Amino acid sequence: MNARIRFRIVAGVMAISALVSTGMVKAGDGPSGDWVARAREVAQRRLAAPAAGPAVLESFQLNPVSVSDGRPPARRVVEVESFSLAVDAASQPEGVESVAAPTTTPAIERGPLPDLWQTIVRDVKEAPGVLWHDTKRTFGNPYNLIFLLGAGGASLALRPEVDDDIEDYYDEHHSFKEDWRDAFGAMGNPATHFGFACAWYLIGQQAQDAKTYEVGKRAISALSITGVTTVMLKLAACTDSPNGEEWAWPSGHVSSTMALATVLNDAYGPLVGIPMFGITGLVAVERLDSGEHHFSDVVFGAALGWVVAETVMKEHRPEIFGGELVPYADPARGAAGVAWVKSLGH
Repeated sequence: MNARIRFRIVAGVMAISALVSTGMVKAGDGPSGDWVARAREVAQRRLAAPAAGPAVLESFQLNPVSVSDGRPPARRVVEVESFSLAVDAASQPEGVESVAAPTTTPAIERGPLPDLWQTIVRDVKEAPGVLWHDTKRTFGNPYNLIFLLGAGGASLALRPEVDDDIEDYYDEHHSFKEDWRDAFGAMGNPATHFGFACAWYLIGQQAQDAKTYEVGKRAISALSITGVTTVMLKLAACTDSPNGEEWAWPSGHVSSTMALATVLNDAYGPLVGIPMFGITGLVAVERLDSGEHHFSDVVFGAALGWVVAETVMKEHRPEIFGGELVPYADPARGAAGVAWVKSLGH
């Protein structure tokens, strides 16, 4: 009896296979038959692809970048505008739309033009968009906001005890002689920094040095955003300085000096950055020594200038000594803050 059952099962399977092979029963019969037949057709076409030639990749565009260094055309650098995998429309089920290729972003001209006036006109036209883009990246980044809120909280914690103690000290002592105070005050003036950034921009254009030119542009952007933000915070806080002047918090001299120091450090490394950070510290002490600011004004000014410049110079969240600032929370203690995290490898 068992042998007869096995024989009938085998005979039935062979009969169905024969009907499918002769076309009397189509593989497309059933709920998923159309998809199976379509998949077979696509597989056959792809197996025959080498004979028909290589398939064309959709939405893969290469825009050559003009290089004027005398290299042969075959070795010129190319910039990939957009890239996506090739999609066979026949390989997708009905009712499913093909994945649209990414829209090609218009290339932004980089580097100075040969003519100074043309370079200035181009950059002035692009300036509003660049400044808005850098501003959104700076203050739209949650890590930056957490860091600035933390710096603001620290600044408030310094009032009034620490600020008053430091003010009392400088009422009777001075760290610098008057000439040095004037010198460091001039070095920390935002007008001095804008003059340096514009001069760096001009040198880069005249020498046709793309790096110098780009550093000058980014310095102008960082200083502009830092300056406007500082003025808005001064008007909102409306605090007094030790010498009785209004609009003390935060320190504009310190925020601007820190922004320029951060730009130069990111562009040229610690050999330039460390002396510039040292100058920032001297400017901060001069502000306290001259009675122009409280210690809390200086602390938040430095934090603001660093965050803005670090974001303008880089495409990711700010770093300190190669480590990233990330939000930190300790549910056990109910504490929160900012942590420094550095990756030691993959």
